[in-house]
This record gives sequence, C-alpha cells and structure tokens, in this order.
Amino acid sequence: MTYLVVGICLFLLIIVIYISAKPISMGIEARRNIKDNTENDEFNTQNITESNEEVLKKQSLSSEIMKLNDLKNKGILTKEEYEKAKDKLLN
Repeated sequence: MTYLVVGICLFLLIIVIYISAKPISMGIEARRNIKDNTENDEFNTQNITESNEEVLKKQSLSSEIMKLNDLKNKGILTKEEYEKAKDKLLN
C-alpha cells in the first residue's frame, strides 16, 4: 500500500513538472526578449539624443552667423570683423 501511494505521488509530480515546463520556458523567453528590447531601446535613444544635439549645434551656429550678418548690415561690424567672427564660429 505504501509503495502504491509513493508511486502515485511520483507520477503526479512528474505530470506537474511536465505541464509546468512549457509556461516556465515561455516566461524565461519573454524575459530575454524584454531585456533585448530594452538594450535596443537604450541604443536607439542614445542615437536620437546625439542626432538632436547635432541639430541644435547647427541651429545655434546658423543663428549666430545670422546675428553677425545683421550687425554687419547695420554697419556695427566691418566686413573684416564679420569674416573673422564667422571663421571663429566655423572653426
């Protein structure tokens, strides 16, 4: 009788392990996918941030050159002063 109870318990344990193996493996795979997606998102976010910084630098540079051009047109800067300031900004 004891062997029968132990045998049934082992049989039930094997069935539970077999049934739960698939959901456990799916959970592990989902966790890996989340980790991979997070790493890709961080990489993409970094690239977007670098692109935004470049755009801001270009906009800032162009606005500074426009200000210098306005000063030159108003007669506050000479052409030589304008060229020196523009070269300084570009280099």
